[in-house]
Amino acid sequence: MQKYFVCLVAVLLAAGCTKEGDTIYMPDPNEEKASNAPLVTVIYGDNSLGDRSYCDMIYEGVERTAQELGLRTMQLSPESTEEGIQYLELMMRQMETAKDSVRRLFIVTSPVYDEYLRKNSNRLAQNPYADLLYFETRTPLQGKGSTLYMPYYGAMFEAGAIMPALGPRVMLIGANRREQAVVDAIQGFTDGWNADMTSVTGKEKKYLGITYLDETGDGGYSVADTTAMRMIHQWIDDRFYCIVPICGGAFNTFRRMNEIELGDLIIMGVDNEYHSNRSHLSVVKHIDRAMNLCIRQWLSDEGMPKHQSLGLASGYTEVVHTYKDLFISFDVELREQLTDEKLKEIHEMALGKEEEHEK
Repeated sequence: MQKYFVCLVAVLLAAGCTKEGDTIYMPDPNEEKASNAPLVTVIYGDNSLGDRSYCDMIYEGVERTAQELGLRTMQLSPESTEEGIQYLELMMRQMETAKDSVRRLFIVTSPVYDEYLRKNSNRLAQNPYADLLYFETRTPLQGKGSTLYMPYYGAMFEAGAIMPALGPRVMLIGANRREQAVVDAIQGFTDGWNADMTSVTGKEKKYLGITYLDETGDGGYSVADTTAMRMIHQWIDDRFYCIVPICGGAFNTFRRMNEIELGDLIIMGVDNEYHSNRSHLSVVKHIDRAMNLCIRQWLSDEGMPKHQSLGLASGYTEVVHTYKDLFISFDVELREQLTDEKLKEIHEMALGKEEEHEK
């Protein structure tokens, strides 16, 4: 009986009556209210999250910034490009008719949505509370929205200029020929390699090979274990010393397969620092820091720039000399080549080349 009385009181407290006798329900003052905190939504390319590389760094950067600033987040990793476009279309429709004043930032991370965004971004123009950030592209959006590009050319030029001193035969592995960031990275490394700022230690001639995981499309960011193992065996047979995987999450597959083969190849880290006694250099893209910067810009009175470029000169890309002491200390000729003065000279040239390339 007592339990029934408590329940009845609760119902009566939650309900009241109008003059006409209609029952209305009053909100529970203890019930958690819906948050009006700004919302950041990230839409990735298909199956991108979990790559332990570029996309995971985006995820971490957004979540860390949201925690610091008290924001809400939603991170969407569709199973296909078509599903990703459905997410975008739903978002556009909702923002066209939204009546609330909740601030929303939509971050689109993949060039597979380029055509859709350029046709539809202006649909956000009537909503002053909705904003868009799209990367990586050099071309600003004509409609509403900001764009970001993180040029890899300068940092890759620097790594390419250093690499001949570390190994005579290097294989560049690009994801595909279509994505500008991949194309620029390969061009930068190639130009640095051909700058002859360092020379091969020993008598063997230097040689740079280039291959693509997706020759015709815009994929190449994943590779089967068996395929990676077969390629590693071939490169070992062809006497390659080092591989440079510019292919997102596929980097980790090559790393694992190389470790199974007891690390016969040196691997240059790309996007993240790769700490191993089989890695001399890493070229890092601090996309997590870039996310922090852009979100804070979005919340500021000035807002995000229409377009910005964050590369070697701004410190958002860099060359990290992993295990520097380990591989220099035992080789006198190498130590004589890669002095602090020489590395500074290469870095300064890379900065100039980046500026020239971006112009």
